[in-house]
Amino acid sequence: MTNQEKKARKSAQLADARRRLAAQRERERRARRRRTVLTAAVVGAASVALVAGLVWVVRSDDKASEPASGGDPAAASGEPLVADVKPVAPGTAGSKIAGVAAFTASQGHEGKREIRYEQAPPAGGEHDPAWLNCGTYDQPVAARNAVHSLEHGAVWVVYRPDLPADQIRRLKDKVRGKTYTILSPMDGLATPVAVSAWGLQLPLPDPDDARLDEFLAAYREGPQAPEPGATCSGGVGKPA
Repeated sequence: MTNQEKKARKSAQLADARRRLAAQRERERRARRRRTVLTAAVVGAASVALVAGLVWVVRSDDKASEPASGGDPAAASGEPLVADVKPVAPGTAGSKIAGVAAFTASQGHEGKREIRYEQAPPAGGEHDPAWLNCGTYDQPVAARNAVHSLEHGAVWVVYRPDLPADQIRRLKDKVRGKTYTILSPMDGLATPVAVSAWGLQLPLPDPDDARLDEFLAAYREGPQAPEPGATCSGGVGKPA
């Protein structure tokens, strides 16, 4: 082999070595880059997990420190809600009808919790989200639904279940054909008949008391209703 051939062979070997070295360095560079990316991903994931864990712990602690049912201790204990209805001082009712008692009554919906009303019939207060369809009922109705109807402008006439049949018939005649009226029996009444609207109540000795007609005329869809014009149908209950 001539010297020239030897030099050419050596040059080729050197070039091949350089290529292999360059390839090795490229592989090492790529490996380092992959390790860097992987490390960053692991650190990032760990950071996210740590933050999420801290947030979960904080939220869990917050929830643990709060009572159930939106922070209302009474609701959490299952106690009934006493409707926020307060009597107005006598002589300030503003009604021209003798014997009408007036009240200030809170509004508000209570879907699940039991509601206790201190007036019979109720004259407002917190109530069910569903209103009672207006009409005549032969059985007692849920006060929580009827109160919602009062909010819409209905007048609620109630009577003792043991009222004589002829008197019940006369009550039905009085409300027949009148929109925004509810007629139903009610246990525990102090008088044979009573009638209420939002914030107003009138006890009556019998169905023939002229004040019943006056009350119906004055307060059916009257100005006392917090939501005048709201419907009294499409709710719950099937009138007779």
